Amino acid sequence: MGMVDRKVAVVVMAAGESKRFGGCKPLHPLDGSHTFLSQVVTQALGSQIGPVFVVTGRWHDAIEQAQKAGQLDSVPLLYCQDWSKGLGRSIAYATQVMSSDFDAMLILLADQIALRAEDLQRLVESESTDQIVCAFYHEKRGVPALFPASSFAQLQRLDGEHGARQLLRRGDTRVREVPIERAAFDIDTREALNDWQRRMQACQTDG
Repeated sequence: MGMVDRKVAVVVMAAGESKRFGGCKPLHPLDGSHTFLSQVVTQALGSQIGPVFVVTGRWHDAIEQAQKAGQLDSVPLLYCQDWSKGLGRSIAYATQVMSSDFDAMLILLADQIALRAEDLQRLVESESTDQIVCAFYHEKRGVPALFPASSFAQLQRLDGEHGARQLLRRGDTRVREVPIERAAFDIDTREALNDWQRRMQACQTDG
């Protein structure tokens, strides 16, 4: 089965409480036109890899209202009732929902605001039916990552705070690495966001 024949779901994880950030991080403004979540969803849609889904949890109601108000593209919202049990549980839930309809899932985080559509496309261009394809940055594996159907059973067993990281870094997991430096940027605190915004302003000034 070639890449063009495969059904890939792009899944944006936005279920967490954002405790370190201190508020609704997915809907926090980045600039005059985007929030964290709308920025990531826009890039996911722009990749044209497949349908985009957002997994919600703590901030589901707020995200749903923002979408109704036109502040987020009309992508399906998947509410994980067990969001408080960690990212792993939310990924397991998403996989249960997707497993019968898709041949692969591309998972990324709602706070990976530096990612661009072409980064996601590079993962799909390297896809394999029997290997996970993941971003490689700062000498480690991480998301975004493309999981073939052969790994869905493992994803459905995830639990706790570490998400798919434990699966990506296990020695017995078949993984293909794709260098994506922009994947290193995920914003956990307001201080990190301020640093990011200063960096972006400096780049614009230099440009």
